[in-house]
Amino acid sequence: MALVNHCSQQPFVQARRTCGPSGVPLPCRRQVPQLACIHNFNRHRHIEPVCSSAGGSSSKSRANTAIVGASSSGSAVTKTASRPPMTVTPLYNGKKAVVVGAGPAGSTVAMYLARQGFTVDVYERRPEPKSDAVDTGRAYIIILNPRGQGALEELGVLLPKSGEHITKGTVRHPKNGKLGISREEGNVTFSRSGLAQYLINQARSFYPDQVKFHFSCTCQSVDVASQQITFGVAESSSGNGSCSTVQEHYDLLIGADGINSVVRSALQQHYQDMTVVIGDSGREYKTYQGMRGDIEPEEFKVNPGATLHLWTSDDPWTTFTAHSNPDGTYSGTLSLKTGGFAELTTQQQYEQLIRNKFAGVPDDWVPAIAQQVVNEKPSSAGKRIRCSRLDGPSILLLGDAAHAVTPVFGQGANSALESCEVLGSVLQQAGGQLDKVPQRFTAARLADMHALNELDAKAYSFFRRRGLLDPDFLQLLSHVVLGTILSKIVPFLYGNKPALLKLGSNIRYSTVIAAVRRDSLLAAAGFAAFALWASYKLAVLLAG
Repeated sequence: MALVNHCSQQPFVQARRTCGPSGVPLPCRRQVPQLACIHNFNRHRHIEPVCSSAGGSSSKSRANTAIVGASSSGSAVTKTASRPPMTVTPLYNGKKAVVVGAGPAGSTVAMYLARQGFTVDVYERRPEPKSDAVDTGRAYIIILNPRGQGALEELGVLLPKSGEHITKGTVRHPKNGKLGISREEGNVTFSRSGLAQYLINQARSFYPDQVKFHFSCTCQSVDVASQQITFGVAESSSGNGSCSTVQEHYDLLIGADGINSVVRSALQQHYQDMTVVIGDSGREYKTYQGMRGDIEPEEFKVNPGATLHLWTSDDPWTTFTAHSNPDGTYSGTLSLKTGGFAELTTQQQYEQLIRNKFAGVPDDWVPAIAQQVVNEKPSSAGKRIRCSRLDGPSILLLGDAAHAVTPVFGQGANSALESCEVLGSVLQQAGGQLDKVPQRFTAARLADMHALNELDAKAYSFFRRRGLLDPDFLQLLSHVVLGTILSKIVPFLYGNKPALLKLGSNIRYSTVIAAVRRDSLLAAAGFAAFALWASYKLAVLLAG
């Protein structure tokens, strides 16, 4: 699903090395752009000014490597120069890691593991993205902000910095037809399949002897006690749908296998007290592709780049998006409240919905889109997952398997890549003692992932539209309003912006939720004090 971020460019700043709750340093971020703002808050974020770490890589070691991936239209991603991964001392030579899932998180964690000396086998149930018609046909995008970019930069992965991958901005099309334009240069846009293929190619290029990918392999079972995992491998040449099985022994197992994670289920069976709470966004969507038209504002017509168009309506659950593709077409989504599509059964009903709800959708798009989506099965617009732990014996969970969120803040892929980066630090800090890694990873990451889950859930107060009667809405509003005031009055104490408006930077999610709670309490106390003062003044006036 298209992510809804409204961002603008800010100066390049340094980022500091911070520590997790267990004292594990998070990797130093080098120069990354200070960006963006978030859904429903048309403000800017910043990255806290910081010092660099002594462990940074040198630009002198850069080499050119051609990387080719799949774009949203299935074409090749523009070749880009990449540098070798940052040099570290391998501490786990001879160890075997198995990664389940070859999405962006799976390929990224494979590189972090290989950098530390592991041999890594990555298993994915789907075909390779460039060969998967279903995957390349998905009409939603991933926007990498500095949080996600920093995790890849730590490995030496350079993302495309020109052309269709550079995010130019977002164009809002409200019901009244008055356009709103937000520039967000500095973010990098991929289709989901394009990013997955790009990182697969990076892993193969950097670690050809250590990282191996196996596609069309379904995880069947995990034997936690014996550290064995079994995969079913489709026999494509047989033509009869048969499959064989492959069994792997692992020293470390990474579950990056998505919302319906088999690895997570194995952990739940192993730990009877492990809890997994799955929440739904309450929205579902259908996708369309291949539209052409002149919908860009004059501001975005000068240079090539990726744009996202968001149509809103009088119903907060009902939205329409269009994002530009490298071939000049537009793809996008039609989103409704869960169950809404069940009421639409004909092409004419879809046409009527689009015309009535969204101002400015090109006339020739409407029947073509209606024809594409009328018989399409709707997909969930995202789920959020909260696990009570992220580890087991020689097992770790990350990405959607561990901490899925909805697209509302654009943090899903970015937080998953950051989790890979945190694991890289934990591996280094453990000093080769692999048995200490799983619990240390949970200690370093769990609080932040629970905080992100809470922030994601609170954001849906904007869809519910209960206003000040909604405690989640009141908390977020109090934080943003009070934080903005305090940042102007006492920036040396408060900082220059509310924490919620810095989500695209390397600020910790637990810091953000703590700031939201604190500011809402301060606002409530201030309001109560004002009410008491007003009551006293009124009593004095009446008594006089």
